[in-house]
Amino acid sequence: MKNKNRLADFDPAKLAHYEKENYVAYYQKRWLKLLFVSVSMVKEAFSLSIPQAIYAAYLVARAEIAFAPFPNNDIPRAESFMRRFYRWLNHVHSLNLDVEQAARVDVNWWIVHRKLFGNPNNAELVDALKQYYALAYNAKPAALHDAALHRALGMLYSDQWVNAGKPMPSELLVKEEEELRIGYVALRAALNGA
Repeated sequence: MKNKNRLADFDPAKLAHYEKENYVAYYQKRWLKLLFVSVSMVKEAFSLSIPQAIYAAYLVARAEIAFAPFPNNDIPRAESFMRRFYRWLNHVHSLNLDVEQAARVDVNWWIVHRKLFGNPNNAELVDALKQYYALAYNAKPAALHDAALHRALGMLYSDQWVNAGKPMPSELLVKEEEELRIGYVALRAALNGA
């Protein structure tokens, strides 16, 4: 059966794996690996072809690189790359996303995540993720709570891995990927009205 929402055609397990690998590359500052992992992640997340995903991943990776320096990150530059990303996504999928708002809401959850890094009291992050999902997927925030909650829990495991010194391999990364997978299962169900 075809999904009602084309952007909900992602595989939760694949997307969770790619996102976990994206965090690993980001926190290890392995920018080339980040770009390669981002190609797979945006391809899966936004139903893109490989050539489309290469360009999209370039934009997302540039935004992440602009956001990365702590505490002197460049939020306006990160938002600029994400505006380009959403403008392009509108074109590819004939969407009508508010590009300014999409970029702002997307980068906002990055800001909130950084502010709450490692903090299990993450209701603000769950809310920021719900706002992002609602805008990016044109969905009702109330239906997105479980998706946002489990993604935030995945991020918490990632934060704990960073705080533990980024050991490889790590059970924290296994737990992160599982929470992300549960979150993406919930997101896909919410987007398809299940």
